[in-house]
Amino acid sequence: MKHEIDIAPATPQPEPPDLRPSLCVPVFGKIPLRPRDMLADLKIKNNPPLWAQFFKYVVCGAVATIVLGLVWFIARRYTGGYLAADLPRELLQRHSTTVLIIAFLIANFVAYFSNRLFVFTPGKHSFGVEMLIFFAVSAASFFGGHIAKTWLIDHGVHIDLAALSFAASSALVNFIARKYIVFSDSPVSTTS
Repeated sequence: MKHEIDIAPATPQPEPPDLRPSLCVPVFGKIPLRPRDMLADLKIKNNPPLWAQFFKYVVCGAVATIVLGLVWFIARRYTGGYLAADLPRELLQRHSTTVLIIAFLIANFVAYFSNRLFVFTPGKHSFGVEMLIFFAVSAASFFGGHIAKTWLIDHGVHIDLAALSFAASSALVNFIARKYIVFSDSPVSTTS
């Protein structure tokens, strides 16, 4: 007579609760409150927590915005009356657009390389295609910001505040597009 031993499949043990102090924020999830836990999350390169990725994006974006602002400042300071507030509106808009295009290109190179190195994991695209999509997304947000800047200047908002609104509107569009289009590692869907 054989004895059969009834072995029940092992039930997975639940993970112990995370007792680290944290703040739970909608969309971003748990944000640790201890500096060493924050730094540990910030050091994760591939698939970091969304809060950490967004934080690094903001820092890289701040650096790129500072570069854009420096180009703007240098143009205001060293080009004589090229961006003088007392120029006719049409001329001022044309001049400010020229300066912002130059500033955009320089700042966008800074943004691309810092995002690629510190924020996002390069995904499904080759380097050249990735950079092309990055610049295309940035250009789309640039022109959206330009339209807003032009409208603000037409309605009497100071040119520097209008330029700041241009930078802020671009940043908001770019994070989502860069995360889900430019640096996405999801394969391109070929189904309709």
